[in-house]
Amino acid sequence: MELVAPVAAAALLATAVCLLLRRSNAELLVPLAAAVCVFALYAVSVLLGPVLELLQDARALSGLSDAYFLPVLKCVVIGLLAHFAANLCRDGGQGAMACAVELCGTAAAIYVSLPLLRTLLGLLERLL
Repeated sequence: MELVAPVAAAALLATAVCLLLRRSNAELLVPLAAAVCVFALYAVSVLLGPVLELLQDARALSGLSDAYFLPVLKCVVIGLLAHFAANLCRDGGQGAMACAVELCGTAAAIYVSLPLLRTLLGLLERLL
């Protein structure tokens, strides 16, 4: 709660400022939105420490190696970053750039998951 309130307040304040600046200084809208997003990502990073510790504990208990754990974590981070960047591009009126960012994020997520896919194919090959 103590983390959500400042982020929500900053977002609401930035939204109000954006509404006021829309006609006079529209070029400031995207940098202002980007600043709020960076603030929110920083706030989220504080929460991710304990989540990562829990995931590490779960990985240790399950006996999975980092070869399985890290690609999943990388895919999550890539997805979040691509989502934020694409939405900022859309806010700036750049729909094509937003699609390019999403495509790049999708390709990067597939690329980092290749070791998992290769392991899965090897498992299927042994089963057949």
